[in-house]
Amino acid sequence: MVVPTTPPVLRHADERTFRRTMSRFATCVSVTTALGGEGPVGCTTTAVLSLSLRPPTLLVSLRSTGHTLDELLSAGVFAVNVLSRRQADLVDRFATGDPRHRFDGVPSALCDGAPVLPGAAATVVCRVREAMTVLDHTLLVGTALSTRICPAPPLVLLDGRPHTAAAAPPTTTTEGRNP
Repeated sequence: MVVPTTPPVLRHADERTFRRTMSRFATCVSVTTALGGEGPVGCTTTAVLSLSLRPPTLLVSLRSTGHTLDELLSAGVFAVNVLSRRQADLVDRFATGDPRHRFDGVPSALCDGAPVLPGAAATVVCRVREAMTVLDHTLLVGTALSTRICPAPPLVLLDGRPHTAAAAPPTTTTEGRNP
């Protein structure tokens, strides 16, 4: 049975409204890193997705004018580090900090040619397979070279702030059984 409802009030999708609406899309907070010409480089990324399992491939969206993108493309290898709760201080540092000083005092280790962040909830090191510019961003397709999972819970960005995700309580059907 379909229950009639009143349609929601939608707003015009200007930049401010769109940004605010997109902040309601909870997403893991990652720092994408590469080995640049003068050392490690990186930036906060929230647009990361699994693209394929054959071969294992992911997609990352980076601002086309960003410093990290040029270094990453030159390196040909990058790492996506999903930040853990203990790394919440890195979110703003890698999003807005001076790119030359983002790694100051931040431990990292080289793995398959890319700097990885110890303590990250998950890490995928990729070889750049393809890069395409779409509007003001560049979509990077990376083939996974190695992965790592840690028990620390990942950070989730919601409403522009980092949170730790918790499992939802189990749902029950009307008969009281789990679906």
